[in-house]
Order: sequence, then structure tokens, then C-alpha cells
Amino acid sequence: MSVTIYDVARQADVSTATVSKVLSNTPYVSEKTRAKVLAVVSDLDFVPNLAARSLNQVRTGIIGLAFPYASDYLFEDPHLMLFLRGVENIATTHDYSILLMTAGAADAAGGLRRLLHTRYVDGAIVVGMESVQPITAELRHRTYPTVALGYHSPLGVYNTIHADDYLGGRLAAEHLLALGHRRIGLIGGPLEITAVGRRIQGFTDALTEHGLSLAPDLRAAGDFTQESGFAAAASILAQPARPTAIFSVNDRMALGFMAYAQASGLTIPTDLSIVGFDDIPAAAFSHPSLTTVCQPSLAMGRLAGERLLDLVQRTQERFEPLVLATTFVPRNSTRALA
Repeated sequence: MSVTIYDVARQADVSTATVSKVLSNTPYVSEKTRAKVLAVVSDLDFVPNLAARSLNQVRTGIIGLAFPYASDYLFEDPHLMLFLRGVENIATTHDYSILLMTAGAADAAGGLRRLLHTRYVDGAIVVGMESVQPITAELRHRTYPTVALGYHSPLGVYNTIHADDYLGGRLAAEHLLALGHRRIGLIGGPLEITAVGRRIQGFTDALTEHGLSLAPDLRAAGDFTQESGFAAAASILAQPARPTAIFSVNDRMALGFMAYAQASGLTIPTDLSIVGFDDIPAAAFSHPSLTTVCQPSLAMGRLAGERLLDLVQRTQERFEPLVLATTFVPRNSTRALA
């Protein structure tokens, strides 16, 4: 016999109403109770009625959007918000709703597993598949419609969308080299994120071709936040011989670096040139405006939405990786050495 909501409620020692609230992500359920109910759902392999109908080819009209970040981190990241807006544009056009799942990186795999287990969504867009590798095989086995923002998906490189991060890193380096800079610093990010490694690789390859390398004392790692860029500046600018230019793998850290440099009495770009990556809206309105590499965040969101609906509607089983071009945006935070 199939497992019912009454079986879940009985084993979890809660009411059926509480089980329904947990499965529909309704607030006002304690985290302890929510965890207990979800554990029973998993143990009993319970599939809600809505999911059973979807298995009979009746779609829910909902797509999942999974971010392996806490909600405050997500909503503070302009790049991710533009991506989300792009997905929402497509979902609305096709009368779909979005179920947003956020989680701390440590629980990203568990959160996505719970989302997909309920089968409340017809398919999912996952940001940063590197963070949820433990369930990659499970997604592949279920042939669940999945699109990944990044370099990895359950099908390897298939069904992935990302910017040309390597090219973007090269463009940043070539710009600074053309301006005469040779002592250049770098603010990196979490290396488990492939895009970060690709940006750094493109940047360092361009330096190598000019007989240069990054000095270890001019490198710092951040977590994409403006605060971490501020901290990186404190470390790099404390060196006896400071750099004449900085490349940051995202704009928010570049803006944090700029804020520290200016508070320390440096003038941008007279004393220090700065290049970011992303081209978030704030980059054009900082003082001075930030020179950066543009990745088309909104377009990537729209493409992710379109391709996921193609997979849901079975118009295609998989697609080749989509790599969107990055472009260089010169503004006022860089200048040639005197």
C-alpha cells in the first residue's frame, strides 16, 4: 500500500495539517518540527498527491530555483538577482511560478534533495552545482529536468549555462598591461567555484605571456562580499611596495577595495587602478565609476528559464553547454601609469 500523509503524521507525532505546512514550505513551523517531518518523509519515501499527479504527466506549473546560499547572501548579490529576474521573466511569460530554495552551503545538497523529493516542481535551475555534488547521481538517475548556472550539471557539461570567464580574466589583464601596469594585485574568491578559477587562469595566462607573474604578497581571497574586498585591501595595501593596479574577480569586492583605498588617502585611479568583474548596476555609479568585465546575468537567467521549459516539455532531452560572451567595460577607475 502507498504511504499517505496520515502515515507521515503518525510516525512524526504531529497533525496532518503540520505535515501539509512543512511540505508547502509554510512559515510558523519550528525548525525542529520541520526537520522531524522531513526526516519521516524521506524514511517513508512519501510522495504527495500533487507529485503523483505530476508523474501521470499533469504538470504543476512550478519550477524550482535552487541557490546554495543563505537568503540574505542571495538578495545582496546583484549578479544573482539579475539572473533571478531573467528566470522570472520567462516563467511569467509561460504562466509558470517559481519556488525559491535557499540554503547555507553546508546544507545545499539536503535542501535540494528535499525540494525535488516532494515533486512539487516540474524541473529545477540550480546555481553552483559544485555545492550539491552529493546528489548529482540522484538527479541523473531520476532524469529530472535540470539546468545549471555554472560548469557542472548531472549530465556533466550538458545543460549548463555560464559566461566566458576565462576570456573575461584575459580582457582585464590585457587592459591593465596596455596601460603600463606591471605590479598587479588580485582579489580571488572560493576556488571550489569553477568560474573563479577560470577568471584567475585567464588573467594569469595573459600576464605569463608578458613575462609576468602575480606576487604572492599581492594576492588575497574574498567571499564575493564588499566587506571581504575591504579586508583584502587592508592586507594588500599594507605591503612595503603596493601594487599599481588590482583585479577583483567580482565587482562587490572591487568596490570594497576601492572604499578602503580611498579611506587610506589614495586617489583612484591616480594612485591605484581597479578592475572588477560582473558589471553590476552599482559599478556605473561608484565614484569613480568602476572599470569592469560584463557578464550578461539577465540574459543567462532568461536562457536558463527557456531551456528548462524545453526540458520539461520534452522538446529536447539535453543541450550543449551555452557559453555567453563577456565584454570589457572601461570606466574611470583605471588609467595609464604616468
